[in-house]
This record gives sequence, structure tokens and C-alpha cells, in this order.
Amino acid sequence: MFISHSTREDPYGTAVRRHLAQGLRERGYEVLVDADGLLPGEKWHPKLYEWLLECRAAVVLANRDALRSGWVHREVDILMWRHHFNRSFFVLPAPIGGVTPEDMDAAGFGDLMSLQLVQRPSVTESKDPPDPACAAEVIVAAFPPLPPQPEEDDPVIRWAEDITAQLSQVRTMSRLARMGRALGLHDRYLTDAPVTDVSCGFLAAQMLHTHDAVRLRNAVGEVARHMDSTALDQLVNLVLPVWIDATSARHVLPSGDGAGPRTVVLNVRSPDTGEYYLGRAFCMDHSRYWPIVVSAPPPGEEDPEEELRHRCEQTIRARFGMTASEPLAHAPQLPNCDTYVVIFAEYCSLEEAERVVDWLCGQIPWLHILLIPRDELTHDDPRPGRLAQASLLVPPFGVDDERVAIRVAYGMLNDWGIGRRDEGRPGRVAGRG
Repeated sequence: MFISHSTREDPYGTAVRRHLAQGLRERGYEVLVDADGLLPGEKWHPKLYEWLLECRAAVVLANRDALRSGWVHREVDILMWRHHFNRSFFVLPAPIGGVTPEDMDAAGFGDLMSLQLVQRPSVTESKDPPDPACAAEVIVAAFPPLPPQPEEDDPVIRWAEDITAQLSQVRTMSRLARMGRALGLHDRYLTDAPVTDVSCGFLAAQMLHTHDAVRLRNAVGEVARHMDSTALDQLVNLVLPVWIDATSARHVLPSGDGAGPRTVVLNVRSPDTGEYYLGRAFCMDHSRYWPIVVSAPPPGEEDPEEELRHRCEQTIRARFGMTASEPLAHAPQLPNCDTYVVIFAEYCSLEEAERVVDWLCGQIPWLHILLIPRDELTHDDPRPGRLAQASLLVPPFGVDDERVAIRVAYGMLNDWGIGRRDEGRPGRVAGRG
């Protein structure tokens, strides 16, 4: 049971957290809670990522400090990422210290608002907060019995397990420690002994964090010569997307409320980055998603909108094995698999791209669309037609960062991946940077 919180500077929140941990333990739960916080200078806390993978349920103590905490936001993103794929993974939002649902929504915890909130104990006439033990008791009572066995269909967990399996080939423990240092782990978690006991699962958990592409390459390089080519190839493909911010990538996933296909406008400069977004969001589980990338050539004398529309139709027919005489509406929908068309509208205006997207959605209504526009957009820019209701993702990296990451990924695939001859395989991207 994981407790997400920010209570160091909040005596009332600290008291609720302590009573909550005690109450959960009395009910037989193993409680994972960090009461020590970060060391000075630490940018992230490696142990928390391991706990976020290990836990089978979580409670989010939403006090005022938590609403402002970047750490709590990151933890909630990972918890809701797991919940998206595995509805039996229980996440309980618990507002305390006078926090209201409206406060949570305004602070960016919109995902949590889709879950059942803990009903807050009523306050006294003096408006004092309820006794910490009473508040904790209400939270503990809100937990249903967990199933005896964890849900196996959790792609976040399986992705980490796959990374662990590849790293387990490395028999030299000092190399695993060097990989950890290359990822930026504090020496608090590693020792300077020649042979260091650092687990493969612990390193795999660090892939939940977003890593600079060059640092990621250096980390893989520390273990590359200690793995056979097949395991190294698998490792490279599993970790390549982690230069993409997981919080941002998660928003390309279909909504869990059955609202229908998703259309996302992604402010990047390369269709490769669009594929990395999908790989990061789906944890490289190719049984769950299928990307179709459409990138029209320079139009020359032709109409760029018509050229992009033609390329969409041509590419989709080829990927589905359809003949020229078959209507696009007959494209077969893959069971339990989300099909995304990544459209790189490099030579079209936003209005032209919107008409292509609208036409394609009319032809195949169940497709998800990831549109990379010609020009960067802000949240204040007007968007035409169907795109007005689309999600706009503005990545937390710049154009130069994207170019470097694409080139590094291309180099990793060429230097260590055995599959450059197999570029049609889902998730295998060819660098255009």
C-alpha cells in the first residue's frame, strides 16, 4: 500500500499520515511511505519509483502542500497510469486539511476527480479540522479488501519486468552500479565497493523517471558489453522512449470512460517523436497499440492537402492489406488494440490538416489520431473544426532537445540494436533527425 503525500511542513497532515499508516498496518497491509524526504540536492527519489511499481493500491493525501508538490503530481501520474490499464489497481484520493474537490481540480488533479473521493468528516462549529486519528480512520475504512492475487494484466509492471529480465544477464554487479550512476542515482543508493549489490529490478524501476537521451545512452553503454546481442537489442527497444516525459505521454492514451477515439495535437517536429510518445504511453506493449505513420512528401505543384489525404489512404490500405477497390470504412479493427495514425502535416496549414483529420475520422471512426502540425501551437491559439476539441500536448523539451534525442536513439539502434533491417516492426523507428 503506497501513501502519496507532502506533509513534512504540515503538522496536521503528518499526524493524519502516521495514524493512516498505523491503521493500514493493523488491517494487514504492508505500507510504503516515505517520511524522510529528499536529501539536499537530490532531483528525484529512486526508491519511490520502486515502490510505485511494487504497490497494489495507493492513497493520495491531498493537503494544501500536496496540491503544490511536483513530487505528488508525478506520483499521481504514475499511479493513474497504472490504473488506466488495470482498473483493479485501487487509488483512493483523500482530501484533508480543508481541501475541497474544487481545490483538487484547480490544482491539476483532474484524473483523481474521476475516482471516488474519501468523504471528509464533518467539521465542528469552530471550523477546526477533525481529529487526525478520526480523519485517518475514515480513510482506512474506505479501502475495500484487495483481491488475494495481484492483477497480471498491468503493462507498466510487465514492462519493468521485461527490462529486469534483460538486465539480469549482467553478472558483474559493479557494472549495474555504474549504470545506476550514469542514470544519476545518488551514492546513498549505491556503494563504492568493487562489487555492489544493486538489483536489476531497482534499475528497471528508474525507467519510470524521464531521462536525458544522452545520459540514457551512457547508462546502457555501461552494461552493453556484458549482454548478448538479443538481450541488448531488447533492452534498447524497451528503454528508448524514456526520454519522453511520462506525464505528457500518458495523455495520448484513450480515455477510460468510453468517450470514443482520441484526437491529439502534438507540438513536436518529427513523426519519430510521435511514435516514442506512443511507446512511452503504452509501455512498449505492442499488443495494445498499433502505430501507422503518415508523412507526405514535399507537394511540389500538387495540392498539399490532397497529397496528405492521398498518402493517408495509401498508407492505411497498405498497413491493413486492403485493395484499392475496398472502401476505407472496411478497414479491420484489431481486437483489444488501439490503432493510432500519426499524421505529420509538415506541408499543410492547420486548416488543411484539420480537413484531412475530419475526412479520415469520417472514413474510419474508430481510429485514434496523433497530429503533428506544421507550426507550433499554444493553448491560446484558435484551432479549427474537430481540432478545437482535441487535446494539445506541449512537450517539456525544445526543438534542439528533440533533435539530439532522435539522433541518439538512431545511434543506439545502429550500434546495439540488431533490428535495423526490420524497420517495419512496431516500435522500431528510423531516425530522421
